[in-house]
Amino acid sequence: MASPSPTYVHERWPGNETFFCNGAVVAGPRPRAAFATAALITLPAVAHNVWVAPLVRARYGLWIAVISALAPVFCVYWLFRTAFTDPGILPRLKRAVAGGESHRGKTKDVTVASTGRLARVRWNDTCGYYQPPRAHHCSVTNDCIERFDHHCPWTGATIGLRNYRAFLTFVTSSTCYAAFATTTSALHIHERVRQGHGIGQAMERSGVAITVFLIAVFGFAFVGALSCFHAYLVSTNQTTYESFRDAYSWSANPYNTGSVFRNCIEVWCARIPPPKVRFNARVEDDTSAEDFARDIARRDAEAEAEAEAKVKAERKDGEFELAEIV
Repeated sequence: MASPSPTYVHERWPGNETFFCNGAVVAGPRPRAAFATAALITLPAVAHNVWVAPLVRARYGLWIAVISALAPVFCVYWLFRTAFTDPGILPRLKRAVAGGESHRGKTKDVTVASTGRLARVRWNDTCGYYQPPRAHHCSVTNDCIERFDHHCPWTGATIGLRNYRAFLTFVTSSTCYAAFATTTSALHIHERVRQGHGIGQAMERSGVAITVFLIAVFGFAFVGALSCFHAYLVSTNQTTYESFRDAYSWSANPYNTGSVFRNCIEVWCARIPPPKVRFNARVEDDTSAEDFARDIARRDAEAEAEAEAKVKAERKDGEFELAEIV
């Protein structure tokens, strides 16, 4: 009798993600949204390359054609990098591993490693542990996401620690491309007028350019505003969720390093960690939950040791001050 085929982690995963390549590629519940967004970029880009860019290129040089061809490819690449990257899904623990009884609704204060300040974390009753700082349980994917930012309907994916940088690159590059398409479409119409056509005839012969112009203006207004908002979030070291839920001031934000430059470096230059869950592993070979439980226990032990050392130091300082008074 043939042996049963192995069961992989992604086949039993209780979250709402969509998996491809036997669990090696992770997407959100609606991966088709990413393809729809790609079409919104690609179709106007094709029209721009075929009917708009050639006239402008003849006037301003080959670089117009190069940017026209490569910019939309760059945008779509980072769109798919965002949509098909594990955002930072955290393992689920059994109640026994997490400490027995439910702690639903409970919170505790933990020390933020990068700033040394206290942040409040909540108990995640679905996953069975106190969430790490900045983690949040996404209601769309039904998973706890490390450094949760938001769930993006345009990519069909949740944005978190592991794909936030790709999301920023996608939004920023789309803003730049929309500005470029707007400018070159306007230049196309201007070239029609410069060649001796009247305004009316130039507008009549530039229907595609006008259409691309209007789409690009609308796109620039949307992704441009989004880029500015995320530039503010990065500079203040906040996530979208934190901004809307907590609305931290500069001084009250426990994740703020105190420097705009260091805040930007933390987002743009920090190493992206490997996935916490091996979705493409066999169930019997997967140790993600055990490794994560040990990591939680280690962090808790370090926090307790740090708190005890702080209490001892304060007690020693108090005794020293009392001895001086006596």
